[in-house]
Amino acid sequence: MNKLTVIFVLLAALSIAGCVTSGGGSGSDDSVASTASLSDSGRGASQANDSEITSAIQRAFSQDDLLSKSNISVNSNQGVVSLSGRLSARAANRAVSVARAAPGVRRVLWASIEYIPE
Repeated sequence: MNKLTVIFVLLAALSIAGCVTSGGGSGSDDSVASTASLSDSGRGASQANDSEITSAIQRAFSQDDLLSKSNISVNSNQGVVSLSGRLSARAANRAVSVARAAPGVRRVLWASIEYIPE
């Protein structure tokens, strides 16, 4: 392997490892769904009800420059948030990060995602 390939592989591995341990949203397209499904952020029982969680996430999406133009469906059940939509990998990663930050969220999953080019 050439030097550039080795550097890219190491950066990708570190990004994925960082997603799993810190709950961050950076990684490759393939890591979005798998990382999102592992996103149990360690919060205890849900303090907010599901409609409040859904509303908070939708409000945060509408205030984000990248996500406000995306059509992302948000559902919550006992603090487990399901997202679906058609968006870029960058927007998908951002959506997971924003959703995780909402109060009461225990886990974020991609129910359905279709990637589009940026």
